Order: sequence, then structure tokens, then C-alpha cells
Amino acid sequence: MLAAKSLRKAVVAPSLLENPSAANLQSTRLALHVDDSSSSCTVYIASGCSIYRVQISMEDSLVNKGKESLLIPVSAQVIDSSLVNRCPHRSEIQSIVLSETESNDHLILGSVDSYGHLIVSQLDPSSKDVNRVAVAHSFCKSIDIYDQDIHLRTLRTANLST
Repeated sequence: MLAAKSLRKAVVAPSLLENPSAANLQSTRLALHVDDSSSSCTVYIASGCSIYRVQISMEDSLVNKGKESLLIPVSAQVIDSSLVNRCPHRSEIQSIVLSETESNDHLILGSVDSYGHLIVSQLDPSSKDVNRVAVAHSFCKSIDIYDQDIHLRTLRTANLST
């Protein structure tokens, strides 16, 4: 059986997330990355058309138990929080996913909005900026590739006749 080693609760500053969407804390709109030393974790939260980054301290973690072994979360210190730059959705984000690359020096963040537009961003964990972005429009009829703010190329999918 799995046992919890730490249970943290962090409060997102109202100044960062002033008008959250009603469903911003669904499991499909939250992604988590733990640093190599396990001293902190970074939480990515999608709300409305934006993605926010919140870094939380994981040091001195304990598990507090209440009545009938109910786990009680410990308040965590928010180290840093910011808006993720260059994730240009025009409608509400429905889902995000986060993955590490094989070299562990970059993270890949994918997000899909309510119109089916997919944005795949390459993140540098040590920075708040996005390095590269690929945008798929209209359920992958075209893919635009960006490096920072510079549009590099557009790839069009083949139209298959039936």
C-alpha cells in the first residue's frame, strides 16, 4: 500500500489569478513537476486563456494525521508565481499536460483550448519563458512553429479524400 510522505496545501495569490474560470482546478487543468532534489515543485494551472506557474517549497515535509487517520495538509510556502509567457490561446483552455525530455533540461507543455487548438511549448525549468512553440489549428489542419515570438514555418497536413 502507498503511504503519503508529505501533504502540502498552497494558496495561489489573488493578484496572480484575479478572475479564475469556474473549472480551473479540474485535474485536466493542472500539471506538476518536481525538481531533482525534491526541495520544491512547480505547479502549472490553466485558467481561462492563460497558464500560470506556481513554485512551492517541499522542504521540511511532514504528514499530520487527524481523527481516524485523516491526513491534514501542511501549509506550503509559495516561492514564486508567474504567468507563463507565449501560450497564446484565444479561448478557454480545456486541458494541459507536462512531460520531461530525455535530457531533463527542458519540459514540454501541451495545452488544448475549447476550439481544439493545440499548443505545444518547450519550457526551460530554470526560466519563466517559453523557448519554442508549435500551434495546431482546427484539429491539426495546420501547425505553426515559433521560436520565441518569431514565426518559423507553417506545416499543412495532407487532405485525405474518402
